[in-house]
Amino acid sequence: MSYFFGASLHIQNLIEEEDICKLSSKLTCFRPCELIKLTSTRLKLETAVTTIASMLQKALLILLGVSISKTIRLISRSRNCNQLVGIDACSEDNIILTQTVSPPATKYDVFLSFRGEDTRHNFASSLYRRLQNAGIHTFMDHELRKGEPISPVLLRTIEESKISVIIFSYHYASSTWCLDELVHILECKRKFGRIAIPIFYNVDPSDVRKQNGNFGKGFNVLKQRFKDNQQKLQKWSNALFQSTSLSGWDPHSTRPEFKLIEEIVKDILRKLSYASSSHLEGLIGIARHIENIQRLLTEARIVGIWGMGGAGKTTLAKAIFQELKAQFDAFSFIENVKKQLKRISLDELQKNYLKELLKDEDISIYDIKSTFVKNRLQRKKILLILDDVDNSTVAADLTRVLDWFGEGSRIIITSRDMQVLKNASATFSTYHVPDLDFEDAFHLFSLKAFKRHEPSKGYMELSKSVVKYCHGNPLALVVLGCFLYGRQKEEWESALEKLSQAPPKDIVDVLKLSFDGLDDKQQNVFLDLGNGP
Repeated sequence: MSYFFGASLHIQNLIEEEDICKLSSKLTCFRPCELIKLTSTRLKLETAVTTIASMLQKALLILLGVSISKTIRLISRSRNCNQLVGIDACSEDNIILTQTVSPPATKYDVFLSFRGEDTRHNFASSLYRRLQNAGIHTFMDHELRKGEPISPVLLRTIEESKISVIIFSYHYASSTWCLDELVHILECKRKFGRIAIPIFYNVDPSDVRKQNGNFGKGFNVLKQRFKDNQQKLQKWSNALFQSTSLSGWDPHSTRPEFKLIEEIVKDILRKLSYASSSHLEGLIGIARHIENIQRLLTEARIVGIWGMGGAGKTTLAKAIFQELKAQFDAFSFIENVKKQLKRISLDELQKNYLKELLKDEDISIYDIKSTFVKNRLQRKKILLILDDVDNSTVAADLTRVLDWFGEGSRIIITSRDMQVLKNASATFSTYHVPDLDFEDAFHLFSLKAFKRHEPSKGYMELSKSVVKYCHGNPLALVVLGCFLYGRQKEEWESALEKLSQAPPKDIVDVLKLSFDGLDDKQQNVFLDLGNGP
């Protein structure tokens, strides 16, 4: 805008400083009538200049308005499409623009990227089998690809995997398929925070970094083949360079090979355990319970978790399982034992978890008490969790198998009945899951009812009434919070009034779950409390 304003002023200055000054020097030579004409001419020129300047200003404002309007539309469209552009540096001399998008849901724990002709029938297959045996859901492409472009399905599989393991081998860099996988793996690491673990199988990491030595021979062939596509070659080269800066494994430092595979599997289990533990941040007060139970497990081989229905015993047991399983050779979580025993026998249940612990699908009911199975179990450090056991005999039978497990093994059992835990084993340590205190209960309810850490304005007292009504029961707080989410104050007041008379069906189910776990005296107290404010 200043440019146009300056232009108009410059025109005026030219008239004033050049034309008018020249004319002024001759004024003494003119008669009065001629002087009047000259003055009139100057006024007309000044008026014309002012008009031109005004038109330029208006034109500029119109152009500026159009530009702003287009910019607003572009920003709006970008936000609607969730395509915010960020800058990602993949090397010192290469900058890539990437879109910031939400990560897709995970389908696999691990994706294996490998060169088939080098490792399919040895290292890759052994690693795959060991990962599967450890309960790690792993994707391995069992088809041999030659010269084909990578498929969209495979790219999506990489995106849906928590961890990608890249097995660099002699001919890895000669495969466009492998290199395209590698590029996409690193893109997923940048965009979604996925984990990438390189394994340098019989190749030197420095050769991978610089594409030198035997490893670089295959890449040199691709350089000739794709000499007209320098962009693709640079992308592959950058990916190989970046991958060597990641924390990985060099087989030369760990021998024999089976020992290396064991170490890799343990590392992956630790990483998966750490990733899964991130969800604990949303579980109110659970961290201190995990700490307390871990302390008990250092002293006792069997730990019972006791609490009323809806108190969070299963959630706590699952969190402990995820936290500890990487420390054991074999592990199994048997969920809802009470419900399962309504449709299968106790022997069938034992057979199922023995299959999982030994990774042996051929075990039958007749094998569950065999000496051979017992000897196999004694060689393993095992973690077994039995969830929701309501019968003392069942608890005793299921925990008796601990004598078959190897040194350092542990069993955790959850129940609403303390007597079940006491009768199961004389060596039991029990942990009571207490009701949430008011502060934690209020926090949990706020997260569910308002999707934030505290109630919205005007809902404080109503929220306190609901929290008091639930008496620290996490499940009741969650269900009520979800039930009241997004409702107006009048609806809250009406719901609270009706709740003590005829609560919604899902609330009844939650409260009934807690109610059934009480004895007669406790049930009467609970009913009295339920009729309170």
